[in-house]
Amino acid sequence: MVVASNRLPVRLHFENEALRAQPAAGGLAAALSGLQGGGGIVWVGWPGTVVPPGRQNQVRSLLDRDRLVPVFLEAAEEEHYYQGLSNGALWPLLHSFPSKVVFTPEDWRHYVAVNERFAEAILTVLRPDDRVWVHDFHLMLVPALLRRARPDLEIGFFLHVPFPSSELYRLLPVREEILRGLLGADLIGFHTHDYVRHFRSCCLRVLGLDGDLEGIHFEGRRVALGCHPIGIDVERYAALARSPEVARRLQELTQAHAGRRVLLGVERLDYSKGIPLKLSAFERFLERDRGRAERFTLLQVTVPSRLEVPEYASLKREIEEMVGRLNGRFGRPGVTPVQYLHRDLAPEEVVALYRLAEVAMVTPVRDGMNLVAQEYALCQEQGRGVLLLSEFAGAAHCLPGALLTNPWDVDRTADQIEVALAMPEAERTARLQTMVERVRSMECHRWGARFAEHLARAAAAGRAATPRRSLEGDDLDRLLGAFCRARRRLVLLDYDGTLRELTLLPAEAVPPPPLLQLLRDLASLPDTEVHLVSGRRTANMDAWFGALPLHLSSEHGFAARPPGGAWESVAPPDLRWMERVIRVLAEVSADVPGTFVESKTAALAWHYRMADPDYGVWRARELVNYLKHELANDPVEVIHGHRIVEVRAQGISKGSYAQRVAGAAGPDTFVLCIGDDRTDQDMYAVLPPHAVTVHVGARVEGAAYTLPTPARARALLRELIERARRTAP
Repeated sequence: MVVASNRLPVRLHFENEALRAQPAAGGLAAALSGLQGGGGIVWVGWPGTVVPPGRQNQVRSLLDRDRLVPVFLEAAEEEHYYQGLSNGALWPLLHSFPSKVVFTPEDWRHYVAVNERFAEAILTVLRPDDRVWVHDFHLMLVPALLRRARPDLEIGFFLHVPFPSSELYRLLPVREEILRGLLGADLIGFHTHDYVRHFRSCCLRVLGLDGDLEGIHFEGRRVALGCHPIGIDVERYAALARSPEVARRLQELTQAHAGRRVLLGVERLDYSKGIPLKLSAFERFLERDRGRAERFTLLQVTVPSRLEVPEYASLKREIEEMVGRLNGRFGRPGVTPVQYLHRDLAPEEVVALYRLAEVAMVTPVRDGMNLVAQEYALCQEQGRGVLLLSEFAGAAHCLPGALLTNPWDVDRTADQIEVALAMPEAERTARLQTMVERVRSMECHRWGARFAEHLARAAAAGRAATPRRSLEGDDLDRLLGAFCRARRRLVLLDYDGTLRELTLLPAEAVPPPPLLQLLRDLASLPDTEVHLVSGRRTANMDAWFGALPLHLSSEHGFAARPPGGAWESVAPPDLRWMERVIRVLAEVSADVPGTFVESKTAALAWHYRMADPDYGVWRARELVNYLKHELANDPVEVIHGHRIVEVRAQGISKGSYAQRVAGAAGPDTFVLCIGDDRTDQDMYAVLPPHAVTVHVGARVEGAAYTLPTPARARALLRELIERARRTAP
């Protein structure tokens, strides 16, 4: 496993000419220790400091023995990629603080460049059967960069912070680029199902991508989505809680706070942690009974973070002013309602505080997981503590014994403090036992191994859904050779979604001049017959392609014309159902904003590409079910395509047209058919066995090969033309 994260799990210390690397504190290194079997891991990341070029080889040599691969950043890159785009734009947006987002094109350029450097470093160390696991929001472009270089690579990504709702995420100027970067992975992991749901909604609303509860269909692949909440190093904290050093510190703390009941807060200094709101809730708690200041203490630990950033320095001042005001208002000599520590604490100090505190207030306004909540519950296993937990922390989804609160509701949080302190011992014990069992089941060493197992399954499922029959390599060479050697060539092409990217409005899908020239060149090859088979109306086909030497088929085979000839229709079908259906479609269209009805000669179509994605998909499914039931005895077919529901006369299909023109094609005729949706599968099914069928997009039954996008389909046709011209006698 090759792991990539922004930071390597070490801290470098330069002492004159000497250099040493010290293991860095952090849950990710412990979580990945479960992957040490089976070859272990190679870790790619930034060493955490700007290393002068003259000392970079020394750093490489030092880290190489631990299989750590450094990616060196210059000062400007650290400023723009790390402080700028990552912490200045992505961090606040992902934590639902849009007003704090600062985005600049320069920051974005550096972010792209650094992600490219990480991808290059990963590719350099990869062996043929290695897998890659990319971590967190600093490297969101890396999966797609790796996929482009190594389509066969097994790639996982895990986001350690929240993922916001689509209403917030869409504010990001580079929203599409970030999503496409992530979708290069085989499996994308999140802490909670809410984050999975938000990501899936963003893919639908920003990129128009369909999916299901557990995956997204993208460029012919299925990208799996999973909920994988990370846990803590259970054995480490359990051992610390039993250690003599923690026992000694706990005794000192108990003596120092004799006669008082202690509430605890432990947070890194960050606006997402909601520390001012917590202080306000504790102040409200004291206001209700001023005598509480004599009996209760809030011990607030704030770990220093990014104090060089003015906003964080301002937050520190705000917290300190609130603590001073609160103590001045309720305290007296010898009585300090809030004890405030702004420093790093040794693990033994933190665990001793966990053991001491009767209530832990973990009340961030938004947090990906929050391991403090898990650590407190585990260290209180034999105690009587109550976890007061924000419902906006990922841990709220994992710890059913916690007492939940909305930190923005100061009065309600003060109420919950009272509930926690008054809770009967039996209920405290029962809640703790429930949480401890959950914490032990989420143990971090298992987390890494479980994710790796899910990644292997997701990649295997993706290969099964999109087999190695994507049109490339030897398969492509064989197709090109067969095309050039054939005495006669027959090519059947769909238009929308196959040769041309889908558009919000069908009328906007006018073929650009390069596409028209491509079709002209293809049809101009000797002994080559090109059929453009579309669901478009006859008028559209005539206006857009009538001047080209193509065979045209409109409305799924209802009408057709040879190059330069007249349009002819099949026998008029029974259309008595149309009046009823158009009333139904008109009602649905009036009810769903952004949708409209298209009338064709022998079909009706309801387009919902511009509708609210979630609501549009839901109404489309309901409509299909209704129409199939109501029209069960009518000579019609109900088709659910790409953001379209179509009702067409029975017996009229692209398949019937393809059978007429290619049914008698012998082995000396090279037959190629390229399509992209359900209606094109009708063609694949009726073509002769030697025909080559190519589906653009997700793998479907009936097609021999796949291509990811219309751009790749156009590139294939250009290759056919150029190869045929070069090999012509």
